[in-house]
Order: sequence, then C-alpha cells, then structure tokens
Amino acid sequence: MRRTISRRFGFLLIASVLAITLLLGTRAIVDRGPSAETIHPAAVQQEMEGTAGLEAVQPSEELVAKHPFIYAGIHLDKIYELNLNSRTFTADGEIWLEWLPEVEELLQRYDTDPADLISLTNRIETWDSTFEPSAAGPRELSGGRRQLLFRFSSRFYDDAVDFRRDPFDVLKVPIIIELEPLWTSQKYADLRLLPAPSNDDLVGELGSLSGYQLQGASFKPFLRRSSNSLGSWYRPQLSQVRLEVTYQSNLWPGIVNWIIPLMIINSIVLMAPSVEGTLSDVRLAIPSTALLTLIFLQQSYHSSLPKLPYTTFLDDLFTTSYLIAMALFGLFTWGYNVYVAAPDEQKASTMRRINQADMRFQYLSLGLLVLTAVISWGRR
Repeated sequence: MRRTISRRFGFLLIASVLAITLLLGTRAIVDRGPSAETIHPAAVQQEMEGTAGLEAVQPSEELVAKHPFIYAGIHLDKIYELNLNSRTFTADGEIWLEWLPEVEELLQRYDTDPADLISLTNRIETWDSTFEPSAAGPRELSGGRRQLLFRFSSRFYDDAVDFRRDPFDVLKVPIIIELEPLWTSQKYADLRLLPAPSNDDLVGELGSLSGYQLQGASFKPFLRRSSNSLGSWYRPQLSQVRLEVTYQSNLWPGIVNWIIPLMIINSIVLMAPSVEGTLSDVRLAIPSTALLTLIFLQQSYHSSLPKLPYTTFLDDLFTTSYLIAMALFGLFTWGYNVYVAAPDEQKASTMRRINQADMRFQYLSLGLLVLTAVISWGRR
C-alpha cells in the first residue's frame, strides 16, 4: 500500500514540477510583448513605477498650442557594460533638438546657449564620458526652424530596474533628457520637451544585451517636480523625455540554472517521507542535507544581485523550500520518538499513523510550493 501511494505521489510531484516550468514559460511568453523588429515609441505602454516626482505628459494639439516646445529625438547606437550590482550601464548614441522661431526668441531673451539646453539626468560619470554638440551651433532649417545635434557616450544609472521576477527579469534601461535652465519651468516661459513625431528608429543594431532579448522601446515626455525650490520661490517642474529600452531575460537559462536544481532538491525532500519509517537515520539525514544545499545555492544566486528591499521570485521559492525542509525534519523527529516510545503491540498501528502523517505532509508541502510560485509570479 505504501509503495502504491509513493508511486502516485512521485507522479504527482513530477507533474507539479512540469506545471511550474510550464507556468513560467507561458507567462514569460505572454509578458514578452512586441518583438525587437517592431521598435516604436508606442511599443511599450507601461506606467512609470517607483519613480517619485514624475508626471506623465500626453502630447496633444492643445499642449502644443498652449506651451512653447522643443522637439527631441534620440537614436541609441549601442548599450554595453551592464552591471546589475551597481544598476549601471554604458550607452552611445545621438540626440537632436529642433525648435521654432518663438523658442529661439526665448533663448535670446534669457541669454541661453542652445548647447546648454539639456542635460542627461541619470548620467553618473562625466570624467570619462562625452556629451557635446556635433557642431559649433544649430543649423537652420526651412520655416525658421533650428536643429542641434548632440553625441553622447557615457555611463548611466538605471532607476527603473526591478528584480521581483528574477531570474526572469524584464529589464528597463532608461536614458533621461531634461531641460536644464530653470527659466524653462517659469509660468512666463514654461518650455516643454516633446518627442519628435518622426523619431521611430530608437535603437540601433548594436542595442542588444548579452543574456537578454530586446523587447521594445518607448520615448515619452514627463514633468519632474523638483524636491526643493532650488533657490527660487516655487518648486520647479522641469520637462523631460525618457527613452526606455525594455529587455526580456532568456527563459531557458533561468530554468536550467536555478529552477531545475531547486526543484530537484525539493523533489528529494518531498520523496523522503516515502522512505520506510523504521529507517530513521536515513530519513533525518535528507532534510539536513537539503537545508545546507539550499543555503549554498541561494548564496550563489545572490552573488550576482544588488541588495534589494524586497524578495525576488526565486527567493520566495527558496523560503518555502526552507520551511518545508525544516518542517520535514521536525516531522521525522516526532515520528521516530513516537515509534520508539510505543509498546511492542502498538508498533504496527503507530507506524501506520506515522505513514499517514508523512503522506499528508507530502501533499500539503507540494501544494504550498505550487501556491508560492503562483502568488509570487503574479506579484508585480
């Protein structure tokens, strides 16, 4: 009877492991969105999360008619030297500004050099970087418009990275362009920075990252309210445009490197109650060994991540695995003590009671592991 129950539980355990893997694969494919071949500013329509002081701006005819504006375009040539521990990356590319005669009048009124109009807000290194106009001044276009091209090569800080679904991350890499002069936020000027309507080619052929698939890109306008008055009588609300390139981590390496080893350890732990209750030494050794293996595996996992104020998807699975292994050790200790203390004529009935408790623990632990995976994956 016990062998039949163990065989059934083994089949159920294998099916559950496959179900978790299928869940990850299905959700990752659903979340993957448009392919890298269809990069467009409207390709990734996600709200900014965790970025304080930002207000999304929807470009419209009313906005254009009400505020003087500067069109901004960007082309990202390449991204490299990604460091998840420091949340930094290096990027090269071009930025161009285009404005009408009314904006040119504002620049002259406030004695502002067009080369000083914008800054790269999330740039973190200036000593070994480039951000400068490609010409001595703006060039004139038809209709009195003017255009100025900047080239940049610098290291940036990623304020949008989220590891809650690690190792199946959706990595967002931002480059933030902001109007620099404070007079641009005054009510008498209120200059706005808007994405150029014709700026469709946001990322070049070298915009890929090792270990990630390019999912899409967006280029959207925002207003950032300063945290203080910056020496004025009001808190400036500075206009910015934000390029956000979205990458999806490759699914299969995450499964092979982390999910399968973790599921193998859990499979051994959950099959341990199927060992005959009289073999107490063997039964007690299994959860102890599993706990040590889980600790070393999680330490290896966190060596590639920064310190986080939240747990990742894999951390939640590790936590549940720890609890299951500890509870199993306690169950085996209880079973051994009860069996030894039982009179000889009650040994058989005591062993049946221990086996029933083992079987209930197996199903309960398996359900808890699957429930943890579902809840943690659905959390954003």
